[in-house]
Amino acid sequence: MDHDTIARLIEAEPDTRKKFEIWSKNYDILRCNGRIFTRDTDGKELKRIYCCCENCKKDPQNALHSNLFREFYNRSFDELQDELENQKDYGKKLKIWVDRFGIDYCVIYSDPERNKELSIIPQSNSHQEISTYNNMQYRLWKDHYFGPLAKGRVSASDLQSRIKSYNDQLSKSPFADKILEDTKKQLLEQYSTKASPSVKVYFDNLILGKPLDFEDKVLDVPELINYIEANEAYLFYCYLHKDNMILKDVFLIHSADVIAETDNGMTWGQIAKFFTMKAVANNVDIPYSDKNFMNLTDSQGKKIPNKRVAFVANLRAFNPEQQFQIINELCDTYPAIPGVMALKQQLILDYKELRQNSTLDENREMIEEVKGLLSDYPRAEAPYNSAIEKFEKGIYERNALDDLRLSLELLVKEILSSNASLENQQAALKRHLASKGVVPEMANMIWATIDNITKYQNRYVKHDDNVGRKDSEMLFDMTTTILKQIIKASSH
Repeated sequence: MDHDTIARLIEAEPDTRKKFEIWSKNYDILRCNGRIFTRDTDGKELKRIYCCCENCKKDPQNALHSNLFREFYNRSFDELQDELENQKDYGKKLKIWVDRFGIDYCVIYSDPERNKELSIIPQSNSHQEISTYNNMQYRLWKDHYFGPLAKGRVSASDLQSRIKSYNDQLSKSPFADKILEDTKKQLLEQYSTKASPSVKVYFDNLILGKPLDFEDKVLDVPELINYIEANEAYLFYCYLHKDNMILKDVFLIHSADVIAETDNGMTWGQIAKFFTMKAVANNVDIPYSDKNFMNLTDSQGKKIPNKRVAFVANLRAFNPEQQFQIINELCDTYPAIPGVMALKQQLILDYKELRQNSTLDENREMIEEVKGLLSDYPRAEAPYNSAIEKFEKGIYERNALDDLRLSLELLVKEILSSNASLENQQAALKRHLASKGVVPEMANMIWATIDNITKYQNRYVKHDDNVGRKDSEMLFDMTTTILKQIIKASSH
């Protein structure tokens, strides 16, 4: 309902309580700073209903509304308090808060008359909650400054703007190597002489492989903004030195070939619905959103030959980070499509620098699902839960990965009633999967993933106690996905 309609409804209502009810259904009383008023088309104040300032308190009519304001404020306060207290998962609590308030400088809402406070700031002794909070705030402020609606707020210093400017230069000059070297030099000079001291420190530390510790303390807004600026510059620095900070077009085409495969992939209706949802969420214009594939034409008015062409065209409308998230989410949503698991492995292996969230944040629903499925296999459940606990504490070392492998090995042993080592279960597992109706191609893919996990473990984990976070998260992803597929197949 727009501001004009709300204002007219309130103006036409003679009963003051009902005026408050109309207002509180359309605006958030917790964020009103003690002032309730109708708004014009542009959202500016039109007519005051209540104000708590000292001057307005002298108005007898305004004073009569004070009790009503307190009643509606307390009701909203208590409803939010109950919702937060009933949610035990901090990540979900934070989502409730963010969905309601977004980026809000006021991180504490108080009810001094009843000596109550509402805050989502994590406790200082909870590293997991601090990390979740800081990562959420990072994404919100990054989107605020560099997202689709951020035009005019800052200079084009984010990764995508820098890449676009760089590619524009390359397209206009035959001297690509010269442009590359000059761009590297200018970037380093900018952050050694012109950047603010805090941004310079962050940038230098990132170059040295020392990212800001998001688990140590709750970061304030200036710290986050400075770190975002430094990190965007660092990501561009990586882009100039590596070839995996942007998804290659051939990989996008391969993703479409797998996910939108003619017979077993997503239907065009599913594809159109998914991309429309993502376009709205990211404020991106996509070329093809009509669910009727027969209506689709290209810029020259020619019919689109197949759904994969439209899939790739839509995917190209998003930036590399969004492309990563989209492909990753589709792999998790449609795991039964042949080739999807291998696609996800390649995505995470080749483009892990583009991953913004931790694997626990990204795959929370699947992790909870797997935990539930493992409840029927307690021997495998215990090490899996132990691995989660270590990941949540930021432990990415050998013992956390050993837990993952042990969980997978114990699950396979229990399902097959065999004490053979994981490496020696190939034939038995494929026979078991075939008996459950799993086609050979899918069984081969499941085993190929297990084989990759065991080979990595044998080559690196057993001989190195300091496996990197990115590789650890990739192994966690792969193991969680395989655990889910094996249990679900075995239950058929």
